[in-house]
Amino acid sequence: MKLPESRAVILVLGAVVLAGCERAAPAAKSASPPALEAGSADAGLAVDPSSGDLLLSWIGGDSASYRLYLARSRDGGRTWSEPSVVTPETGEVHPHGEASPRIVAASGNRIALVWAQNIKVAGRKWPASRIRVARSLDGGVTWLPAVTVNDDTTGAPTGHTFHGAAWSGDSGIVAAWLDERGGATAESHPPVHATDHSAHGGEEESSEPDSRVYAVASHDFGKTWSPNRPMWGAACPCCRVNLARRPTGVVEAAWRQHFPGNVRDVVVAEIRDTAPVPTRVNVDGWVYPGCPHTGPGVAVGADGATHVVWYTGKEGAAGIYYERMVDGKPATPVALLTGKGVSTSHASVAAIPNGGAVAAYDALAPGRVGIRVAVVDAAGKVTRQVDLPGGAGGKYPQVAIPGDSLALIAWTDGTGAAPVVRLGTVNLR
Repeated sequence: MKLPESRAVILVLGAVVLAGCERAAPAAKSASPPALEAGSADAGLAVDPSSGDLLLSWIGGDSASYRLYLARSRDGGRTWSEPSVVTPETGEVHPHGEASPRIVAASGNRIALVWAQNIKVAGRKWPASRIRVARSLDGGVTWLPAVTVNDDTTGAPTGHTFHGAAWSGDSGIVAAWLDERGGATAESHPPVHATDHSAHGGEEESSEPDSRVYAVASHDFGKTWSPNRPMWGAACPCCRVNLARRPTGVVEAAWRQHFPGNVRDVVVAEIRDTAPVPTRVNVDGWVYPGCPHTGPGVAVGADGATHVVWYTGKEGAAGIYYERMVDGKPATPVALLTGKGVSTSHASVAAIPNGGAVAAYDALAPGRVGIRVAVVDAAGKVTRQVDLPGGAGGKYPQVAIPGDSLALIAWTDGTGAAPVVRLGTVNLR
């Protein structure tokens, strides 16, 4: 669809050649962007597993005309296709960085987008929501009508949001989200796991009630869906669940758990028919009396290693951390950014074919917001860090790696009169 020039927004695409941590920030290059609707925000990134093409989604418009779009790049982000409109009707989507839409890219030109749709309900402080999915069978050129996948649609509207989604098996989709159904202490929803007595919080400790992680699966790429399954309770109620596909086709989830004493630490677990006991990524011991709105980033490499990046506000150790887990076993966390005054930040991660990872996060230093990228090798050593040109004031970065030499970073820049999605590329060689 060709958008009117009056509604187009210029997007800057920086090509960044990484230098050592001690060197000055490298120069940037511009490239042709997709045509973006005015007020663009909430970027999503994915790599088409069949072609290696980059896929970019975003929400564009204003409160009266928000729509969800997708574009494709066949040359590493230098040029983009004309955007396709995923949600032609207004009212389907709205910007929300911690609950932004997620792309599922599968083989055979199959793409799905998953988002949370707000539902205004009288008497509720915040809107209710439902999980919606639209899918394309021709690589994102055309889209089938969206469907609702939470199955409690006949009762009073409640919350289903802060979601993740991933390709599973050969033709499957798994989505997971934080769900208000029954609350964290309902008798029908026991704590996280019957044998994990340390991993459930008490609502009486917190200013906000806990949520439960729910999951749903489709084995025919969204044509039909399984019943919703309650998986884990005592989840921090507004820190996104993120999902990643393992080489086996199984999906792994990462989220922030509410432990006793109002501790808010990150856990991971595979989504299976029977919910396994989550693994605590690190004992940060961050005590916080509410939900900090910052879920972890997770990725799984071709070697099966799990890469997790997260923020903790632990007194005396606040910052962004990274960990590489092999065979599900936690390792020693790597500090990417620490220091007194590092405020709540958001991070994402993608695996590199050599066993390392690229992490992107929206903090530059204590008190400074912007987009920084760190490259970590398979041994857990930070080999390079760089602040992206045009990234000052940026939030909610996403990262994708189409191959072994380039990483694409997308984020929302809210420093102007209207938000705009910006991109940067990082040379990994």
